[in-house]
Amino acid sequence: MEFPHELKELYPDKIIEVRGNADALTVILIDGVDIELFKNDLKKKYSGLEDPQTLFIKHENKQDFEKLILE
Repeated sequence: MEFPHELKELYPDKIIEVRGNADALTVILIDGVDIELFKNDLKKKYSGLEDPQTLFIKHENKQDFEKLILE
């Protein structure tokens, strides 16, 4: 399975911006989105990837990132 780089289109009600490259993506979430629930949804949806995908996830008004590696 391949990881889609169109995450913003898949989660328009949760994601403000996605940027990055093949090595890692930064995902900026709308304030109020539960990061843990979002991460769990991604883990369920994208298990069994051919290549691991690293995501750095944060809320729009915060500086702290959460790292998620999907495999």
